[in-house]
Amino acid sequence: MTRFSQAVGWLALLVFVPPAVGYVVVLLVSRPRPPVAFASWYGVLVLVWFLAALPVVALLWVIPPLPRALVAAVVVYLVLLVVPLASGPARYPLHVIRCGHLPVVGTTFAAGYTYRAPDSPAYAVTPLDDRFFCSREEATAAGFHESTT
Repeated sequence: MTRFSQAVGWLALLVFVPPAVGYVVVLLVSRPRPPVAFASWYGVLVLVWFLAALPVVALLWVIPPLPRALVAAVVVYLVLLVVPLASGPARYPLHVIRCGHLPVVGTTFAAGYTYRAPDSPAYAVTPLDDRFFCSREEATAAGFHESTT
């Protein structure tokens, strides 16, 4: 097995396992359970994260496999935090930690200023979501209104 293959294996482990474990935890602790759309957008982000990190792994060929994969995963995640259409889903886990529960998800797309609460059937995190709040009150105070869809 080559060092590149080992690094790709570590990268896959680092990029896919923590989000999967996080999603299982979300499923176990959240009531009601988030819809499938919740996982599908985040799955797309994780796949993009993995594919974008592969060139970084290749460029760091002088570093041993595990540190190389760790550096690639962290660098690409930090980039995803600021890339439009990826930053919302990438920042979502940070807001789950900040709030201590599933956050209210808001969007300013098309000047809509709408939000979806975790108990909404339409609750999901999409590439268009760019704001997160710990409560409905916080979202309302920021000028957002609850989405009707």
